[in-house]
Amino acid sequence: MVEDIENSDTPEEEYATPELKACIFSVGGQEFSVDMGYLKGIAELSAIVPLPLSPSYIEGITSLRGVAVPVVNLATLKDIQEEKAAERWLIVLEVERTLFGITVNEMPDLVADYRGELIDVPDFFETYRLR
Repeated sequence: MVEDIENSDTPEEEYATPELKACIFSVGGQEFSVDMGYLKGIAELSAIVPLPLSPSYIEGITSLRGVAVPVVNLATLKDIQEEKAAERWLIVLEVERTLFGITVNEMPDLVADYRGELIDVPDFFETYRLR
């Protein structure tokens, strides 16, 4: 017998979608999180133009809707062993009206709570001079 959902005794709140709080992703098997408040988007990574004399963790810049976005390789920065995949993703973050991206091999996920190492995005931005 099929129960009518409208007439069930289950309160409507139980069907509510949880509030998304974090973008989680994996780099070389290590899990990281960033606060959703800084997330501007997730895009398939296109061509990266190398920047001469930049730190090794800066892969270069890419164009995102006509805007030059510096690209950070977290595996290089954190000294994590990871092969570059054929298909890569760019997690686009914004701090002080400035965009930057972090490359990952697998599609990130949006979840209700933080997992793994939490990246303090403003501190990360200032520490690694992503201007």
